[in-house]
Amino acid sequence: QELPIYSQYMFNEYLINSAYAGTYYFTPVIINHRNQWVGFGDAAPQTSSLSLHGTLGKKSAIGSSIIYDKTSPITRTQIELSYAYQARLNNNFILSLSLSGTWSMTQYMYQENMTYSEMTNGIIDNVNQTDENFNEGDINMGLILLNDYFDIGFSIRNLLAPEPINNSIDDKVNRVKYILIHGTYLGQNNSQSPIALIPSFVIRKMGIITYDDLFEVDLNMRLIYRNRIWTGISYRTHENTMCALIGFNTPKAFFGYSYDIGTSSNLGAYHNGSHNIAIGLKIGGQKK
Repeated sequence: QELPIYSQYMFNEYLINSAYAGTYYFTPVIINHRNQWVGFGDAAPQTSSLSLHGTLGKKSAIGSSIIYDKTSPITRTQIELSYAYQARLNNNFILSLSLSGTWSMTQYMYQENMTYSEMTNGIIDNVNQTDENFNEGDINMGLILLNDYFDIGFSIRNLLAPEPINNSIDDKVNRVKYILIHGTYLGQNNSQSPIALIPSFVIRKMGIITYDDLFEVDLNMRLIYRNRIWTGISYRTHENTMCALIGFNTPKAFFGYSYDIGTSSNLGAYHNGSHNIAIGLKIGGQKK
């Protein structure tokens, strides 16, 4: 998987769009770990991240994240630094724009009987007999329109990546452009009620013009009680995955856990689901 998948982005929207930097009244420091496809074997993806962001003056914000993604025998470590600018359009709407620089370090560690041809029919794969390491820089950009009742935005990952051609076997794909479109709606909730329902969605599209290998939609619904305890469900289309989520929120910290159940007959029968945990600290913060 070129782009790490999360089920806890509701706790950490910065992971899907750096334009969220500075939109909180505090500075969140968040650790996220996802253990994907438990029981699938050593090749099952595992992803860990550390992120933080905060305001810089009245209209600017900065943020950073470190992501470590391992799908044996390939590991990728990515460092991202971002700058965001928030423009107040009127008394109700804010537009946040961000630009990020990324540096990715990818490593392939060859092990005997690791390649597909060796495992299935004992044929040595001469192409993948040595270790490989390469580093690449790229750019991400994001935009979000938000107010007290909703937010909607999009993010483009790996803006400088080449656009592969689907039917060309000669294309060496180290990274691919991604488009993410997302939104959250709060408008039907009563501020006097202790209970709130929050629907949201995320659309992932691999490639922009010529490359069309993935189109995936997450549909989410959260039930929150007094802004302290919440639970939710999510459905991810590409893997036919159902996800159950729980979380706790305090004035200084928050915790979230999710469990994904894959229902796809092609993949779901070979693993025992995916676990995702998020732990965050709220540093500083203004009264308003």
